[in-house]
Amino acid sequence: MSMQKSHEGEKQLLSINIKESKEYEQEEESKFKTRAKLYRFEKKENKWKERGVGDIQIFQHKTSKRCRVLMRREQTFKVCANHYPATYVKFKQNEGNTKSWIYNVIDYSDGTAKDEILFIRFLKEESANKFKKVFEECVAINENLPKTGEKTEEKTKEETDEKEEEKKEKEEEKKEKEEEKPKEKTEEETEEETKKEKTEETIKEKTEEETKKEKEEKTGKTEEKTKEKTEEK
Repeated sequence: MSMQKSHEGEKQLLSINIKESKEYEQEEESKFKTRAKLYRFEKKENKWKERGVGDIQIFQHKTSKRCRVLMRREQTFKVCANHYPATYVKFKQNEGNTKSWIYNVIDYSDGTAKDEILFIRFLKEESANKFKKVFEECVAINENLPKTGEKTEEKTKEETDEKEEEKKEKEEEKKEKEEEKPKEKTEEETEEETKKEKTEETIKEKTEEETKKEKEEKTGKTEEKTKEKTEEK
C-alpha cells in the first residue's frame, strides 16, 4: 500500500538533505548508531536487493528537533537510507529473525520520495531492539513538532514583535513629520479669526467715523466763532 500521498510534506524537508547531507549532519545529534546491512524489496523482480553495508544512525536536528534515519554505505559514504520515523511505520521480523526488522516507509535516499519496503539486518538482537525503541521514541517527537509550513509559537511571537516595532516606528515617523509641518488651523479656529478680524474692522470703521465726526464738529465750532468775531468787529 502506497503512503506517498499522505506524506508529501516530508519531501520538502528531506530532499534538501541529500545533496548537502554532510553539512546538514553537522547540525544534528546522533541518538543511535550501529553497523548493519540494508536490503530493499524490488517489486518488479519480486526479490530483495542489497542496498549497502555501513552505519545506520538516527539523528535529531539541534534546532528543529526533528528526527530522521540516515544510513551511508561504507567506503563510498553514499546515502542508502534517509527517512523520517512516522506513525504509519510498522515493524515486523523476517521469519522470526530477532536480529532484523522489515518495515514500509517513504524514503528519500535517491533524492526523490519512494514508497519502499526495507529490510535491516543487525549484528546483535540488542542492536535491533535498541533501533526499534529509539525509532518509536522519535516518532513521538516528530508527531509533536509543527507540521510542514506550520509556524512555531516562538516564530509567531518574533513576527508579532517585529510588526509591533515596525508599527511603532511608523507612528513616530508620522509624529515627527506632523511636528515639522506648520500647524493647520481647524475650521472653528479659522471662523473665530475671521469673526475677530471683522470685529476689529468694524471697530476701526466706527473709530474713523467718530474721529471724522469730531473733526467736523470742531471745524463747525471754529467757523462759528470766527463768524461771531467778524460780526462783533
